Amino acid sequence: MSETALHLVIANKNYSSWSARPWLLLTELGIPFEEIQIKFNTTEWEIELPALSPTRRVPVLWEGAPKNGVVTYDSLAIVERIHELFPEKNVLPKDPLARARARSLMAAFHSGFQDFREAMPMNIRASYKGFGHTEQCLKEIDELSKLLVEAKQTYGSHGPFIFGEYSAADAFFTPVNSRFKTYGYVSEYSDIQELQDTLLTTESMKLWVKGALDEQDFVAEDEPYTVKQESDSSK
Repeated sequence: MSETALHLVIANKNYSSWSARPWLLLTELGIPFEEIQIKFNTTEWEIELPALSPTRRVPVLWEGAPKNGVVTYDSLAIVERIHELFPEKNVLPKDPLARARARSLMAAFHSGFQDFREAMPMNIRASYKGFGHTEQCLKEIDELSKLLVEAKQTYGSHGPFIFGEYSAADAFFTPVNSRFKTYGYVSEYSDIQELQDTLLTTESMKLWVKGALDEQDFVAEDEPYTVKQESDSSK
């Protein structure tokens, strides 16, 4: 593939955790791509996104020219497509059992943990220590943490990442750990604390965070606690 063969359509880096996942993966593994950013609640979103995304959601991966090439949408499908296109990059763990577990972890988060995702939406610019710590949210975090710890201890003891070496699973759970930082959640599991330090200091995440901090956009539906604070202070 040529160096500009891949185009990844994403939304706001501050808010879009699903956009982050394939972006982090491609960047960390050194796979060249061109970024197409269309921000939430803009005219561009309304006019251009329908032609770039069959589902009108992000992220979207185009092979070849956007709108005319081969399109893959949904984060899980994009991960699998990258795995097929670049088998030498070890997008998924080499070991078949570890690979199956990585897929299970990603799919489980993709289809579940809704209370956690709603109570602690990704917001890199913000610091809301103690916010979102609802009973159900904390229960889901504990469930997720146990899954990650078990995977790490079973398949990843030989390296700092979930399955030892960096893989799609790490790209998938980096935004989760970013949320822990935003909302001041400190895990009781030492493996999770160590994993958070590892994932949030990858070169790909440093670049993503820089992009998020450079953004000035404010999307109210992704800022429930800012809106709440403003409402409380006006009373």
